[in-house]
Amino acid sequence: MNEFQAIEDNFSSFAKLLVEDAAVRFKALRSCSFFDPVPDEWLMRISDMAQIRTFYSDVCLTSQDDETKSFYVILLGTAEAYRNGKLVGTIDTGECIGEGVFFANGNISSSATVIADYKIIAAEFDKAAIDSMQADAKAMTCIDKALLLALFKKLQGANRKIEKLLLMKSLDGKGG
Repeated sequence: MNEFQAIEDNFSSFAKLLVEDAAVRFKALRSCSFFDPVPDEWLMRISDMAQIRTFYSDVCLTSQDDETKSFYVILLGTAEAYRNGKLVGTIDTGECIGEGVFFANGNISSSATVIADYKIIAAEFDKAAIDSMQADAKAMTCIDKALLLALFKKLQGANRKIEKLLLMKSLDGKGG
């Protein structure tokens, strides 16, 4: 067996283990930065709600302007976010996608197309899981903190990009 095949086998084995073994799934979620503010007792409940999904290279998790129906936390791998066909960010292991579903009372559309970079394993939380979390005020206190921290990190990243673009524009204006 070559090295590439060994990697493929390990990836598939890990994905299968996440589906079948609640302790492994819990440990994977616990290692995600998104879940840092969530106490173990709530994370165990949340872990039971997770559907483990594998996305292969170039597969869309979300499409810009389509209705957002699920929330994802990447357990392994990276995905790229595109807005109007332009790369606007990367979502790494431990980070989330689709957090808007927690804030919308009705339908909400995805702000970007998110595509698996190579292969990723993600924990997916569908509308029923989200409704279940929202029905528990104590659980939502933890989830709200995790969501706010995730959104804060995304805002910081956007601010850095804006600052960089403004600096580049300023330098272009002086050189012309």
